[in-house]
Amino acid sequence: MDLADLFAPVHALGGLQAAVMLAGLAAGALARGYSGFGFSALLVASWSLVGAPVQAVGVALVLEVTASVFQAVSVWRDIPWRRVGLLIAGAAVGTPLGVHVLAVTDAATLRLGIALFVLLASAVLAAGFKFKARASAPLVLAIGALSGACNGAVAMGGLPVAVFLTADGVSPAALRASVVAYFFLLDLTGLAFLRNEGLAGPDTLALAVLCLPVLLLGMWLGGRHFLGATPAGFRRVTLGLLAGLAVLGIIRTVV
Repeated sequence: MDLADLFAPVHALGGLQAAVMLAGLAAGALARGYSGFGFSALLVASWSLVGAPVQAVGVALVLEVTASVFQAVSVWRDIPWRRVGLLIAGAAVGTPLGVHVLAVTDAATLRLGIALFVLLASAVLAAGFKFKARASAPLVLAIGALSGACNGAVAMGGLPVAVFLTADGVSPAALRASVVAYFFLLDLTGLAFLRNEGLAGPDTLALAVLCLPVLLLGMWLGGRHFLGATPAGFRRVTLGLLAGLAVLGIIRTVV
């Protein structure tokens, strides 16, 4: 396969399709740079409106791994390794199930599932739900398993973890560090399973490479507190975008 074959799907994109995909990529990159999460959710939810969810999932995982590498230095000291280890142990169990769901589920059903999942997670995050006590190790393992299943199926393993860490009262610095470290390990695992199922290949990598400049620029801007937004304000914008994309996805699927 030569370079022309690899990038043929990109050349075939229509103007509206390319615009939606670029907007979703840029919004996700800003969110990733600022808060550490939200990239895959925004990218997959937006790309699924105009293309195949399977392609979006593969590209999202490649870019999440890349993003984690670039953010590692800034968060290394704040990573709670024991908690991240428990989450990864749970994800190792849940990821194969999620990848199997991705492999056998039709595109329309996946779009609806993605939209409903994003809407529910956004609502829980916006509500500011908090645990009354520190979460136990079995609960952390269970959250990891749920996250792995979501990551394998729709590349959104970060949303369950973000909901969990927010509810557990983790500081913003620890939350950001946790999800960056966790995403790196989780998405490497997810990519291995996707490749094994034949759902990610050279074309996935080629599209991810094209997206890389936008990802890096968005992360840099997000990391520098994009446009001077407050953390609470940017979080509201991110959640609003997620909820809006979810509603559009539901309408597109059922109408």
